[in-house]
Amino acid sequence: MRVIVLKVRQKKNLEELDLAIERRRTLEEDLHAPEPGGWKMLKNAQPGDMAIWYAASPDQEYRAWGWVVGRPVPSPVQSGIYFGPVAAVRRLAPVSRMKVAEASGFNRDGVKQRAEEVRLRTDEFLLAVGIDNKIVRNRELISAEIARVLQ
Repeated sequence: MRVIVLKVRQKKNLEELDLAIERRRTLEEDLHAPEPGGWKMLKNAQPGDMAIWYAASPDQEYRAWGWVVGRPVPSPVQSGIYFGPVAAVRRLAPVSRMKVAEASGFNRDGVKQRAEEVRLRTDEFLLAVGIDNKIVRNRELISAEIARVLQ
């Protein structure tokens, strides 16, 4: 199970994130949209991975989280970009990148432009962004169950 940080860059993206939180999912009904439903995602993300949204400038805050519920698909218009669906999207109390970096070391020196995986000190990262300790402790079981249900 991976923890993947997804990026929010512009006001439009913040509005899309607010809509995903309201709907509790990123899935789009419009199959004719120029981009697939979901969010820009790691190519190798899998159902059951945890997604955490990070809003870049000017906020530099973590804002929401959810569970990846489908395999990413390539963008038909942007080479090397993949989109993946996330469900059970929930708002986090905004927490600054620096506070999370101090607690976990993640993105201490800067932020990449695309989605990225939290590879080290994952528990500390999740607790610092505000994920409940019960979920942190049981995330592998939750992830496995989500993946099993979606097969």
